[in-house]
Amino acid sequence: MKTKLAKLIMPVIILLSITVFYACQKEASAGNNGIVPAGKAQLSVYLTDGPYDYENVMVDIKSIDVKVDTCHHFGDKDDEMDGNHDREVKDSMGHCDVWTPLDIHPGIYDLLHLRNGLDTLLGSSFIPQGKIKQIKITLGSNNSIMADSIVAPLKIRGNKDYFIINIRNEHLDSIAQNNFQLILDFNLAKSIRFDDGTYWLKPVVKPFCKRNTGEIEGKVRPDSAYGMITAFNSTDTAYALPDHEREGEFKIRGLKEGTYSVLIAGKNGYQDSTINDVKVYNRRETELGKIILHK
Repeated sequence: MKTKLAKLIMPVIILLSITVFYACQKEASAGNNGIVPAGKAQLSVYLTDGPYDYENVMVDIKSIDVKVDTCHHFGDKDDEMDGNHDREVKDSMGHCDVWTPLDIHPGIYDLLHLRNGLDTLLGSSFIPQGKIKQIKITLGSNNSIMADSIVAPLKIRGNKDYFIINIRNEHLDSIAQNNFQLILDFNLAKSIRFDDGTYWLKPVVKPFCKRNTGEIEGKVRPDSAYGMITAFNSTDTAYALPDHEREGEFKIRGLKEGTYSVLIAGKNGYQDSTINDVKVYNRRETELGKIILHK
């Protein structure tokens, strides 16, 4: 019964995901030939994926709101975030903290399309000028997962349909005056749990920018010998799932500068392999070359 259901549902899901995916690849235009109006800033938010060993993960993104402290500016000291995310902060100048909607492409996103260096533009628009403090993402109810060729609902843990991401100076790329880019890395390994026959979603999303992070890339052979790749050290962990259609190529993004170990999980009788002392530098790609697994 489950197999028949999967066969009926998957063509619809695939068509929808392809439509959304390619629509979001188009360049966002904020109008005015890229000129940011006085008193405004422009924010572009991209989505990428820290993958896990599923076949599809469909996430329904309804809206994104941005919290801006209009009394401060980008580069001002990062303060500790106030525990009450929905409270507006007042001072002698009035309401400093303002929530404003981001003009996005709402829809269902297959996160497993966004791996190995790929991302997609969620939205880009003008926001009040100030210090960007938080991003609030609201989800719809059409979330699902495909594992072992079976499609199942992906339920939101605690029925909380939104989550909030704290933003610091180090997370933002300033590509021009008052023009910023932000990448959100959806960590599936930490976001999805399977309990009592149900898949649960509690999003864990890491913000980063290219300016303050580095990358690790390489290629694993032979085909069908490898599973997940994990880059880790005492403070950071990230994942990649090599692309079988591109000769096992992989890329791990958003890594803080430092020294990592890279674990390549073997399967189908092939042994795991670990590469130690991998150096990662900001704005650079660390190339591991071709990695051969052995039985």
